[in-house]
Amino acid sequence: MQWSCSSGDQCVPDIWRCDGERDCRDGSDETGCEPRKCQSHEFQCGTHDCLNYTLVCNGKKDCTDGSDEGGKCLSPCGKPCSQICYQSPDGPRCACQRGFKLSSNRVSCTDINECKEQEPCSQTCVNTNGTYSCACHPGYLLEPDAHTCKVTGSEPTLLVAIQSELLLYGLRSLKEDVLTTTDKNLIIFSIDYDLVEQKVFWMDLNAESIKWITMNTKKKGTLVKGIKSDCIAVDWIGRNLYWTDGTAGELLATCLNATWRGNPEYTVVLDGDLDQPRSLALQPLQGLMYWSEIGDKPQIEQAGMDGSNRKVLIDEGLGWPTGIALDLLSWKIFWSDDKLHCIGSANLDGTGIKVFQLSQIKSPFSVAVFEDGIYWSEMKTRTVQKVDKKTGKNRTVLIKRHGQPYGLKIMHEVLQPMASNPCRELGCSHLCLLNPNHKGSCRCPIGEVLADEKNCIPLKDSAFMFLVAPTVITQVYLKKLSPAARGETLPEHRVFPLTNVDYLTAIDYSVRDKSLYFADREDGYIRLLRIKDSGKLSWKRVVPVGGTVVSLALDWLSGNIYWIDSRNPDIRVATSNGRYALVLISEKLHRTVSVVLHPPTSMMCFADLGMENHSAGPKIECASMDGSRRKVLWRKSQMPVGLTFGDFGTRLYWADHMKGVVESIQLDGSRFRLIRGGLHGLTLFAAGEGMMVWTTPTHNGSTRVWHSKLELMENWWFQVDQKIVDLKIYSKFTQQGGNGCSENNGGCSQLCLPNHQGRVCKCTIGYHLEDGTECTRAVTCPEPLEACKDRLKCFTREQACDGHNDCLDGSDELACNYLDRKKSRSTTAPTPAKPGFRKEEEVVAPTRVQTTTKRPITGTQYPHPKGTKYPRRKTPAIQTPPPYRESRTTLSSMWEYTEEPSPSPESVESGPEPQPCSSETCNMRGDCTIEEDRVKCSCMLGYSGDYCEKTEVTSTTGPIILGIAVVLLVVMAMVGAFVYMRRQHTRKRTSSTASSRTLTSYHKDSDLGEEENLTNNETFINEAYDREQELVTPMKT
Repeated sequence: MQWSCSSGDQCVPDIWRCDGERDCRDGSDETGCEPRKCQSHEFQCGTHDCLNYTLVCNGKKDCTDGSDEGGKCLSPCGKPCSQICYQSPDGPRCACQRGFKLSSNRVSCTDINECKEQEPCSQTCVNTNGTYSCACHPGYLLEPDAHTCKVTGSEPTLLVAIQSELLLYGLRSLKEDVLTTTDKNLIIFSIDYDLVEQKVFWMDLNAESIKWITMNTKKKGTLVKGIKSDCIAVDWIGRNLYWTDGTAGELLATCLNATWRGNPEYTVVLDGDLDQPRSLALQPLQGLMYWSEIGDKPQIEQAGMDGSNRKVLIDEGLGWPTGIALDLLSWKIFWSDDKLHCIGSANLDGTGIKVFQLSQIKSPFSVAVFEDGIYWSEMKTRTVQKVDKKTGKNRTVLIKRHGQPYGLKIMHEVLQPMASNPCRELGCSHLCLLNPNHKGSCRCPIGEVLADEKNCIPLKDSAFMFLVAPTVITQVYLKKLSPAARGETLPEHRVFPLTNVDYLTAIDYSVRDKSLYFADREDGYIRLLRIKDSGKLSWKRVVPVGGTVVSLALDWLSGNIYWIDSRNPDIRVATSNGRYALVLISEKLHRTVSVVLHPPTSMMCFADLGMENHSAGPKIECASMDGSRRKVLWRKSQMPVGLTFGDFGTRLYWADHMKGVVESIQLDGSRFRLIRGGLHGLTLFAAGEGMMVWTTPTHNGSTRVWHSKLELMENWWFQVDQKIVDLKIYSKFTQQGGNGCSENNGGCSQLCLPNHQGRVCKCTIGYHLEDGTECTRAVTCPEPLEACKDRLKCFTREQACDGHNDCLDGSDELACNYLDRKKSRSTTAPTPAKPGFRKEEEVVAPTRVQTTTKRPITGTQYPHPKGTKYPRRKTPAIQTPPPYRESRTTLSSMWEYTEEPSPSPESVESGPEPQPCSSETCNMRGDCTIEEDRVKCSCMLGYSGDYCEKTEVTSTTGPIILGIAVVLLVVMAMVGAFVYMRRQHTRKRTSSTASSRTLTSYHKDSDLGEEENLTNNETFINEAYDREQELVTPMKT
């Protein structure tokens, strides 16, 4: 790179050697050079000098050695030359006019491309036949020499930071002016400017901030604080400011018009494997940025201004590239090297590297290019110097100060040409960065991510996945999944450790309510976990289940819970509090393993593995969420897992464990697609937000979690040191919309199930539907009692057709023949009032509420997929109070209230229950016993009937017996009156408190239970989940 002069005290660049100019003081750089090659219109003398062909053989010795005369000069010129034939001492020769050269046949002439061979123009060179011309870019004017271009318009100004001052230096007038002076203890390290708003930006090294000042009004402001920066650069088209952070290894950007309000409004453009990025230069017209790295492997790289299409330009011949600059006129990049004490240049594609290693370049810090010159700040000599950018000659010292010069820029309008801003029409919610496709890319500030292509949301509101281990749930945000990582550690995540949990089997989650429903195989319940604002977690039991839950799906619009357990293949549904439940689909199901919902479209799909003996094969079915419109969607899967809705509920995705594939189909059965194949060992699958995630086991018991764009053939993974039992993807934006049950439970008193037409109301077992919305308690009457048509009461055979409406709907008096009864009643004395009751309080047989939903087949258990049978922990039954209903004064209504069915697993799954039995069953007139599942009353003296409802009439045989009877009757009357008063008092209290007792009983069972959990160390505090604390990176579960 350097050539040493013969004197030994001077070096010159190699390109100065034999260039026809004496650069060494002793002229040794021009000695020993090869003879200069003469052009095609010239004759070469014996002394290697060149002579124009018109001077040869003219009778005058023009060469010093006279070699241009004599010989064959008199020979006539008879060669068939294409341009010129002249006589020479060697005989006739062909020559070419200026701008041409002889071809290999030494006869014809070809054009010389001066623009490539000589680079005669300072900007644009246009080659023509035999000649060339120079031209200038807009904003420049060609000088009289026809080779040099100079800018027009305002005077170009050198902006340079000298210690704590910003200095303006006129390149034409050589006038100096101080723009601003900061605190003497501060150092202005890097600078740039924006001519649109007439602002100068600078980076304060000690204050860790980027500030600005207007050039016309001298108004000052702060763009961003709390950052470390080595170099700043202004994007005058996209209206952003970029900077490098060598310590963190990042390239960052923020809006030019941002105002510091205490929160970071900047984004990370590039991070990861950057090795101490130092200097930065932007090319907004092409959407490109260039930067230097001064780490272990110094290099210069290029990428789109949005961080895309990154590549290395130069990675050889660099020491410590402290500054870079672009020359958009010559399409070159220049850099200063503090370690090698040089200034280098190359084409923008990394080719054509040239280095100026001058003795005057000792410790260059910053570099700039303008017109035909290179400008740099020299730290050792504390000067700002200039040399010719092509030759490195004509060095000039422009500024010499006591202060240390750092960053410098040339200010002129031609260096920031205006162009349309593609970000203007894009509508990004926060930042928009230019890209190489002449378009904009929306980006988000730190702490937020893109929810779609334009809008930013906080990271906590973005899409995420739940990795469910037996006792731990891990939350991983999809935006934190690296598209190029294959490692053994988790990305940034949050962990929910669950205490008092044996083995999780299934989950589902409501993003809006932050409610996680999960099932533990040893618990017998579906439980609810609420993530509170404080970061604490507490759970409560909501739905009793009969077996181990193998699949769980939540209608996050209505709150209904759908599930499949290992004991029955049925699909069941319950309200969010578990109060009402029913079997939704039970027919033609064999081994149901998965159920998935799409609440906005009221669609439900489920997978059935069929019979183990293969008499019924696997299938995927879909139906409305009320169980209607059921149809088979696909029959060609072997073991489908991870059913997931996509495309706004119009397409279904799933993976096949046996075939190792991911498949998809429209819900109308059309457009089947094989998404991915060759996924051997796949166990779990989930899809959402344009991504798919699946798991495979490893030999050491851990799980490898794979992720990919849904439609791309890519495989990235990370490892979790636990077995994963369930996998789900959630997003705040996919859990939006409404259905027929999303508002006020659809007007239903119990279960509201959405469908394609709106909704349908349904009642749990023991109730029947009235008026399409109201559920009324239904009774099951023991023999010999009969049920009223409205199923609200029971009546005896004697009460049927007795002329009195014992049923509320009067159905006990329908289709009656009163002829015989009227005749007999006219001759029979009126029946006396029943003791202890008013006349309107007719004594009726007690009723009970049917509590079993479906009796399991004795000795048969529903086989779980893969033959797994989970042991169940015995759980005490928890009584759930009945729904509120207006209290009645009849014994039958009191009985109905008392015998509300319990939601415990034992009551749901057990066999036939014994008939209800108490003293009230026998109308307070006898003892109640149960024989062979039937109620039998042992009546007191004077009463008879199946329920002691009849008063016996006995005859007296003597005065003594009559007297005793009178005394007994008086005593019994007193006792009866006393009992009657007590019962009336009890009824009033019962009536006044029934409603409040019913409405608050659920809270007693659930909310108070939740508070118990908080005080019984069943509070789960996850430090990594605290909203005030940053996400952990990366840590193993």
